[in-house]
Amino acid sequence: MPSLAFLQSNEAEAIGFTKELKKRKADLSEYATSSDGLKYLDLSVGSGDEVSKGQRVTVHFDCIYKGINVVSSRQARLLGGNRTISEPFEFTAGDVVSGVAVKKISDSANGLFAGSGGPKPPSALGTAVLGMRVGGKRSVIVPPEVGYGATGLQEIPPNGTFEMRVEVLQVG
Repeated sequence: MPSLAFLQSNEAEAIGFTKELKKRKADLSEYATSSDGLKYLDLSVGSGDEVSKGQRVTVHFDCIYKGINVVSSRQARLLGGNRTISEPFEFTAGDVVSGVAVKKISDSANGLFAGSGGPKPPSALGTAVLGMRVGGKRSVIVPPEVGYGATGLQEIPPNGTFEMRVEVLQVG
């Protein structure tokens, strides 16, 4: 078998290697507008039934401001030794998600968790998942009214608009 360094592009694809393309920034004109005014773009559709109002949904979400990942359920809690764990967020689709920490820190973990009680989701998350499917990924432009409002959060300034990326992990 030849060395992988000398494989041509088509040979590499034949044995299972694929070249990852540079991520293209989507133009705002490509975004659709939901019934509540959120602008969204489906990055990946997913499979199964669409998420509808009233269903329990488990998601990962990332809030990105000027290329900085500010809030993420993928790095939800800080463990001892500066390690983080992901903590998917569960809520009822269609309801307003309050801007509170995902879970409160409890003494039951014997001091394993440190720092904050988890990421604070924007209220837009409740409606941003409507119409998505399990495995689907969506980019949502979040205005301040349904984001972090006049107070902002960390690097997101007061009355700041930011991008939220959502991935549906489970429905029901």
